[in-house]
Amino acid sequence: MMGTYDQNKLIYFISNRCSRTVGGVQTIMRLIEENMPQQKFIEMPLVLNKKDILLDKLPNVETYSLMLNKSQKLKNYMKVFENQNYQLDDLSIVPGSKIVVFGVQKLLSLSKKDLKRNEIIIFQSNRPDINFGTINSNTIPFILEERIKYIDKFLFYTEEDKKEILKILQNSGTKYNFKSYIVPNPSKTSRNQICKYTNNVMYLGRFDIIQKNIREYIKLADILYPKYKINAYGDGISKVLLELSKVNVEGVIKDINEVAHKNSILLLLSNYEGFGNVLVEAYSVGMPVIVYNSYTAAKSIVTPNAGKLIPYGDIKGVVNAIEEILKDEQTFRRYSDGAFEESKKYVKHDIINRYIAVILDDL
Repeated sequence: MMGTYDQNKLIYFISNRCSRTVGGVQTIMRLIEENMPQQKFIEMPLVLNKKDILLDKLPNVETYSLMLNKSQKLKNYMKVFENQNYQLDDLSIVPGSKIVVFGVQKLLSLSKKDLKRNEIIIFQSNRPDINFGTINSNTIPFILEERIKYIDKFLFYTEEDKKEILKILQNSGTKYNFKSYIVPNPSKTSRNQICKYTNNVMYLGRFDIIQKNIREYIKLADILYPKYKINAYGDGISKVLLELSKVNVEGVIKDINEVAHKNSILLLLSNYEGFGNVLVEAYSVGMPVIVYNSYTAAKSIVTPNAGKLIPYGDIKGVVNAIEEILKDEQTFRRYSDGAFEESKKYVKHDIINRYIAVILDDL
């Protein structure tokens, strides 16, 4: 049930970076802040660069790094409360606040005093094991065990993610007593079915080997050429590898709708993902997707009517999926219609309202 929350109280965001930088978590923070203009927010990123301070921020948001010393923290707080009579003393976080934490492992950045005195809300920010700061493990790090009990609410991407995370907690013998919610990430792209039938497929994202598996697109381009072309949109440290391959590097774009008319399929062949925001953005323009099943949320996002979920590493399966979706315009149109229909689940306004409802919900 939606609670009546005192807007004079603070909502904190604990994340890797602030909302003025680029990323899925950053987009979520920004959208929540924009849709609660009377609410005061304090962002506490683990990494805060000087250039981030110069970027545009909303008037209801203040940012400071968890790495700053206490005196600097207090100076930043005074900016927030300059017209009020709060007495902060030496407290790091004002008691009675709500703290939204993106990833369970970031609970280590909070004191037990802060955990006890405030409502702790976890937003899933990556695949289940990475949320706990571990990879390829079915148990949580022992240093987190004592802090799990302080979690009041836990927001999961999908029902499958919830099952995986609860399984990890149970395998660890860790006690928990949080209220659960299922809310997927929103699409930042407005719904407009502009995707066309072409011989082009695309990748959109960071150019890196470790997570995004850039070498897979290079191998795939060799197989597909010259019948199909892979267009890559983005930037990153592996850009030179793509430029030396048959992948066509197109540069950075702000939104997939800029290029949807000249690409017919989105590829996401990552080694791992959290949610895969780019998939729901592709759906918003009616673009089918082909995805490796390398992470839990993909099972819910990629439906048979909207694309193909391929076993991780099965590059021949990717080729077959492309051939199937693009075998003729009628088949492509069926998949495009399916993708556009799926996009109804991820409309930005609806999802943001659900986020806010989670934050304000009574315990």
